[in-house]
Amino acid sequence: MTGAAHSPAGKLRGTAAVPVSRNSRSRHRDYCRSRARQIAYRRWRPWADAAPVREHLRVLRAGGASYQTIARAAGVSPMTVHRLLDMRSASRNGAAERVRAATAERMFAVTTVTVTGVASRRDATGTRRRLRALIAVGHSGASLARRAGLSPLCVAGIVRGHTATVTPATYAAVCGLYRQLWDQPPAERTPAERHAVRVARRRAEGHGWPPPVGLDDNRIDDPAYRPRTRWKLAAGTPAMPARARHHWPQGSPDSRGERNHGAAPRRRLRREEIEAGGDA
Repeated sequence: MTGAAHSPAGKLRGTAAVPVSRNSRSRHRDYCRSRARQIAYRRWRPWADAAPVREHLRVLRAGGASYQTIARAAGVSPMTVHRLLDMRSASRNGAAERVRAATAERMFAVTTVTVTGVASRRDATGTRRRLRALIAVGHSGASLARRAGLSPLCVAGIVRGHTATVTPATYAAVCGLYRQLWDQPPAERTPAERHAVRVARRRAEGHGWPPPVGLDDNRIDDPAYRPRTRWKLAAGTPAMPARARHHWPQGSPDSRGERNHGAAPRRRLRREEIEAGGDA
């Protein structure tokens, strides 16, 4: 036999096997049986009239719901809502006068209560600033996601700026985590933990993300708020406690004098005066 042997896990196209999972075959078989049964009983209704759905959407729109809010509540794309409400496309295309029965059920399930719940999503600016500030302290995104009970992909999308809004639950979880960790240094017991801390701080330094002490808590949720100074990693001195060593603002009097004139920080000068027997 010159041809390739058939595999029970898939079909052959030429010489490449295309695997088909058992779950897919099982779902397709169940769908075909259900469809044949509904047709036999004359209950097969794959399409529904679009007029009642359109009227329902108009009521939601009159209540102030946007296309995006209705689409998120129904689990469909905003263009689906737009096509149903666009009478010009309905007059040009007869297909717009009908809609899939499953889509119609999703649209009818959207009420003013569900729309209000979806519309209550908050702007992600404050959540993003809190997470970035904790990363500037040295906490990795994975550890923050684990502590807040969120998925790493969710936290990554917020930190990178890909997520415009967050749910009230996500906002509350990040706020609670921020209050808990804003002045707590990350664990650096193992080499892996120390590496994660270095990576987090290096990332914050590269993007100029300020730590918690560089943010105004009263304006942290304001999208128009901009921190006045950029912060960077500072070389810690023995006189500085480990908790306060992670960041100093650029342009501070001590760092500016030390950089330009070779002067030591005031705290160190004061300590040397005391050790030399100066006035206390």
